[in-house]
Amino acid sequence: MSTDTPAKIEREIVTVSPDADEVVCDGGGGALGHPQVWYSFDGQDQVVCGYCDRLFVKS
Repeated sequence: MSTDTPAKIEREIVTVSPDADEVVCDGGGGALGHPQVWYSFDGQDQVVCGYCDRLFVKS
């Protein structure tokens, strides 16, 4: 029986203006990032990038 546990991956949290309606994410890695995608908050206080799991939070 293995005692290995999965590594915990830290999610990057990006704070944005409370007035923001949308955000753009490109993975932040230049050539190692991902295609640029836009996300709308749609009345929510946070949104997660579907590519890199970055969490954008209004604050």
